[in-house]
Amino acid sequence: MANSLSRDRLRSDIAGILGEDPTTISDDENLIDRGLDSIRLLMLTTRWQNDGFDIGFLDLADEPTIAAWAELTR
Repeated sequence: MANSLSRDRLRSDIAGILGEDPTTISDDENLIDRGLDSIRLLMLTTRWQNDGFDIGFLDLADEPTIAAWAELTR
């Protein structure tokens, strides 16, 4: 397993949970403004934790962008 979540994986998982095309979500876009609510964020956090990534809900909620999350998971 990789030690970090790639931007492509982050974007794909986020798009899937939002029901959107991954190519429409930019790295610096605020995902809360895009429609990512706390329940969906918790679902993503749980998915990634179950896949072995050390990432927490509050860390993700603090700066909800793909760019910031990619840095957290490096």
